[in-house]
Amino acid sequence: MSGNPYPTAKSIKTMSIGIGKAKSIFLGEHFVVYRGKAIGFGLDKKIEVEIKKSEKLRYEFSADKKVRFAIKLLQKLLKIGNFKIKIKQSEIPVASGLGSSAASLVAVIRAISAEFNLNLDDKKVCNLAYEAEKIFHGSPSGIDNALATYGGFISFQKKARGNFIKHLKIKKPIHFVFIDTGKRGNTKIMVAKIKRWKKLNEKVFYKFLNQESVIITKAIRCLKAGNYKELGELMNLNQNLLKIIGASGRENNKVISAARAAGALGVKLVGAGGGGFCLALVKNKKEAVKFTKLLTKEYRCFYCLVN
Repeated sequence: MSGNPYPTAKSIKTMSIGIGKAKSIFLGEHFVVYRGKAIGFGLDKKIEVEIKKSEKLRYEFSADKKVRFAIKLLQKLLKIGNFKIKIKQSEIPVASGLGSSAASLVAVIRAISAEFNLNLDDKKVCNLAYEAEKIFHGSPSGIDNALATYGGFISFQKKARGNFIKHLKIKKPIHFVFIDTGKRGNTKIMVAKIKRWKKLNEKVFYKFLNQESVIITKAIRCLKAGNYKELGELMNLNQNLLKIIGASGRENNKVISAARAAGALGVKLVGAGGGGFCLALVKNKKEAVKFTKLLTKEYRCFYCLVN
């Protein structure tokens, strides 16, 4: 889904609206936190936020402590006054690996920019969302807010001075099916869990990180060549690494076994793991329909075409 299929912010007479996109990390979860390479793509699913200047800061939804801290941080960083905030539309399930927090923050920042005439460009939006993401996830890699901001297919690597972000062109459309494990994940908990595993298995972890970099280099070549059979095999290799380091929970493993049995070319967890969604690569739309029918007997699924 390259480019922006809809406006990202707009201002009308009584309010301003901002939009953030859902995302999927395709390859490289967890390793990307430690400056490994990753690939991800934006989805058509979005969150739309409405903001209007106000004498007091008001939430027209149930905002928990983290949300309130994040909004206060944005106010401080942008040096702006109060406003009321409303979630106008949300298509992104929370705690699912689809980047709901990053999409929400990008939407809020864009709406603020429109309402307070700040004219923030995408780079500034992305950087601000990253700072606010720390409240939700502790040590985010930066890929979630990048995908929520830019969309499309990107390769990503965390850097000490400015993250590496490159937009990728793919040769032909890719057919994915997202499968809900039914268990909500917790990114902060899973990142901490992997950090502990890394500390106990330092040499092995960095060996896996290097293997992951090779997988991603090959995957980029497959995307450019349209070789999706090999791409599926690379997804499976990535999943095996994630399973060893403890990211793939029992629910993920069960879905992955079912998806492979149903004919997926490749399948892996999405996001931090410990539940959430899994991502299956299928040959074409016809196969996606067949595949989804098999899995919807037990799981909630949705089809996604990336081009």
